Amino acid sequence: MSNTFYVRAKPDATGAFAVCSYYTDIDATLEATQPLRVPSTVDSCFIGQAKGSQLLLIGSVFKTLGNPSGLNNSNYSPADDDGFITVSMPTDALVTKGVVLLFADGKTVTTLYPSEDPEVTNTPP
Repeated sequence: MSNTFYVRAKPDATGAFAVCSYYTDIDATLEATQPLRVPSTVDSCFIGQAKGSQLLLIGSVFKTLGNPSGLNNSNYSPADDDGFITVSMPTDALVTKGVVLLFADGKTVTTLYPSEDPEVTNTPP
């Protein structure tokens, strides 16, 4: 079980949201099952951009399901220089986190596209 996944995104028909598919490889040939599962011993889940994505991954917001909502520096992750976002995960508790990925147009940022919430969990299947 890995803690790294890849996303391919394109605008939806309305042009307001990102439609996403998740993979276990950067070439987007091995589709990941939902929720995205990581080992309970790792403190992070990484999501990077897969080849062939129409939109550019620029960041994410996430929260532990069942906890109050709030936006702060502990639940926001900008994409790093390699195009990966990091979702922090506890190693002392089993949790599921809702994640909203943020995308932009590839060359010129004219629109931001939020994704539907994929879930990341460190609980066994």
